[in-house]
Amino acid sequence: MTPGDLLLWALAASMASVISYSLKWTVENRNRAGSLAVPLVVFVLVMMLSMVVSAVVYFSAPSLGTLVDLVVVNMIVMGGGALPFVLVIFRSLLAEEGSPPGTATQVDAGAKVRRSWGGPGPAAAVVTLVLLNEFFMGWAFQLAGGTFPAAPGQGFVPLFSAVVSSYWFLFTMAFEMAFTAFLLRKEISSALLVVIAFQAAVMFLSPPAFVNPGWVTASVFGSSILMILLFIYAFEHLAKNPMVGRTLSRYLILLFGAYAAMMAGLFIWELSSSAFLFSLSILAEMGVYLGVVMGADGATSMKSWKSDPWWVLGVLTALFVGEFFMGALLDAQVSGTQALFATASLVPISGGAIGLLSSSVFDFLGFFSAVTLSPWFLVMMGAEMGALVFFRMREVRELETRVRLGMVIVAYGVYTVLLPNFLIPGSALPKIPFIGWNMGVGTGGPVAPALLVALVGTYVFSGALSFLFGARQFCSMFCSAALMYQGTFYDSMKSFNRTSAIGRKLLTSRLSDLYKAVFSLVWVSLIAAVVVSYLDSTGVARLYVFGTDPTVFLYTFYFGFLWYIVFVTIPFVGTYGCVTLGWCHWGTFNQIVSRLGFFKLKVRDPNVCVTCETKDCAKACPVGLTDMPGSFMAKGEYKSSKCIGVGDCVGACPYSNEYFFDVRGWLRGRSKGGGGAMVDLDFTLSRGVGQPESRPAVS
Repeated sequence: MTPGDLLLWALAASMASVISYSLKWTVENRNRAGSLAVPLVVFVLVMMLSMVVSAVVYFSAPSLGTLVDLVVVNMIVMGGGALPFVLVIFRSLLAEEGSPPGTATQVDAGAKVRRSWGGPGPAAAVVTLVLLNEFFMGWAFQLAGGTFPAAPGQGFVPLFSAVVSSYWFLFTMAFEMAFTAFLLRKEISSALLVVIAFQAAVMFLSPPAFVNPGWVTASVFGSSILMILLFIYAFEHLAKNPMVGRTLSRYLILLFGAYAAMMAGLFIWELSSSAFLFSLSILAEMGVYLGVVMGADGATSMKSWKSDPWWVLGVLTALFVGEFFMGALLDAQVSGTQALFATASLVPISGGAIGLLSSSVFDFLGFFSAVTLSPWFLVMMGAEMGALVFFRMREVRELETRVRLGMVIVAYGVYTVLLPNFLIPGSALPKIPFIGWNMGVGTGGPVAPALLVALVGTYVFSGALSFLFGARQFCSMFCSAALMYQGTFYDSMKSFNRTSAIGRKLLTSRLSDLYKAVFSLVWVSLIAAVVVSYLDSTGVARLYVFGTDPTVFLYTFYFGFLWYIVFVTIPFVGTYGCVTLGWCHWGTFNQIVSRLGFFKLKVRDPNVCVTCETKDCAKACPVGLTDMPGSFMAKGEYKSSKCIGVGDCVGACPYSNEYFFDVRGWLRGRSKGGGGAMVDLDFTLSRGVGQPESRPAVS
C-alpha cells in the first residue's frame, strides 16, 4: 500500500467518523426542544457532499480552471447552506423576543421553531445525505486512486454498480455502521447491537470488493458463515423472547429481505459479473440500518411475534430466498456454474403458448430443486437448523428425547449429506437400499428391473424399523424434517397449529377431507409414475417429462420444491405440514406401518389424566394431536398413524405419567414372563405417579 493510499484511507475514515458523529447528534437531539443539532448536521452533510462531488468533478477533468470553478461553487453552496441555519436561529430568537421575558411562553415559542426539525422529513433528509455522501466519496476515492469506475458513455448502471461494489464504498460503510452503533450503544438494545455487528462484518466480507479469486472464495464462505450465525442468533433470541421490540422485529424482516436480494445479486454477479442488483441491495441494507438508527430512542414498544403470522411468513420467506441463493452461490463456487445448471437438466423454452409455459415451469422447478437438493445447500441448512436442535437438546429433560435429538443431528449429517453426496459415488447409490432410495421412489433414479431389489429392500428395511420402533425412526430422526422442525425457534411455532385457520382443521388424529384428498393424489401420481418409469426402463414405453424420468421428476417436485413451500407457510398450515397434510408418500407409508406395529404412547395411571387440568401433552404436540388426553383417559394409551414419536408430550406431562412403548417394552415384558402391563405397573409404583413435579412443565 502506497503513502497515497494510506492518506486516502485516513481521509475516508475521518469522513466516515464525521458522519457517524453526525448521526449520533441527530439521534440524541432531533426530538429535544431547544436543540439546533439537526439543522447543523444537515448543514455539515451538505458541505461534505459539495466537497466530494467537487472532488469527483475535478478528478474526472483535472485542470486549474475546473479547480477555480469548484471553489466558487463550494463557497456559494456553503453560503446557501448556512443561510437557512442562520434563519432558524433568527426566527427562534424573534419568537422568544415577542414573549414576556422569563416566561414559559417565551421558552415554548422559541422551542417550537427549533422542534420542527424533529419530524420524519429531516430524518429522511439526513439518511439521504449520508447515502449520497458515501456514494460520491467512494467515486472520488476511486478516481483519486487512479481507478475509473466506468468508461465514459456507458451509462448510469455500470457506474452505479462499480462505485457501490467497490471496497472504498463497502469498507467505509462497514466501518461507519460499526462505529455509529458503538456511539449509540446506550440508545440501542443489546440484541439489535449484535445484529448490527454481524451486519457490518457481512458487509465488509463482500465478494465484489476485490477482483481476486482468493478474496472472492474466502469472502463467499466467510460472509455465508456470518449470515448463518446471524440467523441462528436471531432465531434463538426469538425462541426465548415471545415478546420482542417492534424496532427489532421491523429491522429483522427488512434486513432479511435485503439479504435475500443481496444473495440473489451475488449469484447473478457470479454468473454474469453484473453487480447492479447486489449494489441496490447494499443501498437497501444501509437504508434499513440508517432508518433504525434514526429511530433509536432508548425505548420501544413490544409485540408478540407469534400473533403476527404475516410477519413470520415474511421472515421465513426472506430467510429461505437468502439461503436458496446462498446455497446456489456456494455450489457455484465449489463445483462451478456449469455443473450446477447441468444438474438442473434445463430444456429450451420454445413452442406455442402451452409449450412456453410448460417448459418455463419445468426449468423453474428443475433449477429450484437442483439448488435445494445440492450438497452445499444441505450443508448450510444443516449447520443452521442443527444448531437450533442442539440448543433444544440442552433444554429437554428426558434422556430418550435428548438422545433422539442428538441422533437427528448425526443422521442428517451422515444420512442426508455425507453418504449420498460425498462418500458414496452417485452411480452406486441406486443399488443401496435405504440410503440410495432414502425417500422411497425417485431418489435412486428410474425404476429399472436391476434396481428392484434395492427399491423393495428400502421399503422392507424402513417398514421393519417403523413396525418395531414407530414412524419416529424416519419422520423424527432420518428425515430432514426432523432437523428443520425440532429446533428451538421452529418448535416454538407449533402454536400456529391451534391459531391458524388451516392448522385448526388438521388437529387430532382424525384424517380430514383435505388429508384424504392430498394423500390419494400423491399415491395415485406415485404409482402411475412408477409404472411408467418401469415401462420406460424396459423399453415398452417412452413417456418422459421433458426427457426426465417421471419418478425422478415427482421426487424433485415433492421433496425439492413442495416441501419448502409447506415449511415456509408454517404460520398458516402449522408445523409438520408434511404429516398433517399427508403429502409425503414416504412418511405416510411409515406412519401406516407404525400404526400396525408396536409403537404407542402409554400412561402409567389413566386417573392422573382425568384429574389433570392443563392437558399439557396435547399442547406440546408439534403435529397437533389434541385428542391424546381423551385416549389416555379411556384406554391408558394412544396410537395414531399421525403420531411420529417426537416426544414433546412426554416431556410436557407435569406428572411424569406418560412414556414411550415400542418393541423394547414388549421384549421386556416377555422376558419378565408377566407381560408388558406388569412391568409398567412395577415401574409406575417406583416412580410415584400422581403428584405433579416441582419443576415447570416443558411446553
